[in-house]
Amino acid sequence: MMIKMITTESKDLELTEEQRLIVEEEGDLLVLAGPGCGKTSTMILKIKNILTKGISPQKLLVLTFSLRNSQELREKLNREGLTEVKVDTFHGLAYDLWRDTYGKQPKLITEEEKHQILRKLFPKDREPLRNPLARETYLNYLKSNNLCDFDLLFLLEKDYRSLFEGYHVFVDEFQDMTPEIIHFLANFEKARLYLFGDPNQSIYGFKGVDLALIKSFLDRKRAGLRLFSLTNSFRCPREILDFARTLQCSPWQPQPFNSSKGGGIVQGFLFPDSQEEKDFLVNLCYSCIGGLGLEQANLKGVSPSQIFVLARVKKILESLMENFLKRGLPISYPEARGEELLNRLISIADRLHSGFPSFENHLGDLDPLLRNFVLNLYELFGGDREKLGALLLGIKPEDLIFPSLEGINFLTIHSAKGLEAEVVILAGAEDGLIPLTLFKNYDLDEEKRVLYVAVTRAKSCFYFSAVKERRIFGSLLNRGLSRWLKEIPFKEFKKRPPTPKQGGLF
Repeated sequence: MMIKMITTESKDLELTEEQRLIVEEEGDLLVLAGPGCGKTSTMILKIKNILTKGISPQKLLVLTFSLRNSQELREKLNREGLTEVKVDTFHGLAYDLWRDTYGKQPKLITEEEKHQILRKLFPKDREPLRNPLARETYLNYLKSNNLCDFDLLFLLEKDYRSLFEGYHVFVDEFQDMTPEIIHFLANFEKARLYLFGDPNQSIYGFKGVDLALIKSFLDRKRAGLRLFSLTNSFRCPREILDFARTLQCSPWQPQPFNSSKGGGIVQGFLFPDSQEEKDFLVNLCYSCIGGLGLEQANLKGVSPSQIFVLARVKKILESLMENFLKRGLPISYPEARGEELLNRLISIADRLHSGFPSFENHLGDLDPLLRNFVLNLYELFGGDREKLGALLLGIKPEDLIFPSLEGINFLTIHSAKGLEAEVVILAGAEDGLIPLTLFKNYDLDEEKRVLYVAVTRAKSCFYFSAVKERRIFGSLLNRGLSRWLKEIPFKEFKKRPPTPKQGGLF
């Protein structure tokens, strides 16, 4: 049911009944938003509705987890004329409060320094922060060495509940809250709290995120919190949603997704070996872009940039990319570029910390994309160079994932979170990789959510490929197709006979 409700400067907006209930709710709320179900637009409409009640925009605060998301939200709010509503990351707000508490900058470590410390403390553990005791050991190490990371910022000694009394606080992607951020939420005890997200996209257990802990906190501390859902997807067709529904895995009740969009494809392919897989996927992509030559790519089918090739681990992508390049397909590896951009940003952060004058004049050697990213952050932080330098130190490669507008994008599933494409191809869909059980400390529930994220990136087609035998990480993987994909239609290929050698002339 669609209801004409709110008029923006540009157009009338049609709200679903689900959206109307959220917009009109007066109290604290938790919104479980399905893939492509209008989470951000509903949040903005909620903000506009609050402002119509005479609440000052200075009493609204929108918090995100990544610098990229904060920029995107800032831009969307600006387009709606909501320029006075403050947008920040959790870490940015914690940084401001830390300076207020201690009267100085925290001595922040970079992400690389954090990894070095973790390797020193836990040399045999790939993901030590999953363990609460290891997490406590790590934080105590920082304190004893007069160091601070972006999680320790949240453990403030000063109580800020009175400061945020009467505020309306929006949290985007609540499912990504770490234990330290949950602790930090106590500062909003006297504020209205609106949490938006999809718990089925919680895939950061290696950072200490625990959905059960989040739900327990909300049940205890926000007993009056009302639960709402957004279940009508504007992105994914029914066929993809039907599969995604089987992968829901969170402490909250599974959601009955629906869509008026049909014609989606969910299809798998099983090959005898990885070379057969590589050759087929190249041909599949040629087919998707509409021809056997790149000159035909723009005449029909989808553009190469609207194809994502995803994998659980980078090693799968690296071998595939080589084959695609040999066959003349345009490709992009945003994660590798993100690493390059990260190193450049760290050097800018160092300049800012050293009091480098007029840093804006020294961004000319950066490519336009990165320069705009930095300047937009500078504007987001109100021209606070000190804060900009600090937040750049903690930037992560996933903040710098910019999919190519020209080539086929190769991404790990984690890097694809928040992105979308017409065609998504998941390579390496064998049990052992999906779910990833080759290493210790895996969480099967989270691994199922990782697959959910991969599937729900697709706007039209989701394909997956697996091989009967694959050598990876020094061992032979021969467990067959992922346990979660065996009920999906897939075509099995037999090994092709070797191409006969041409005989000599004599």
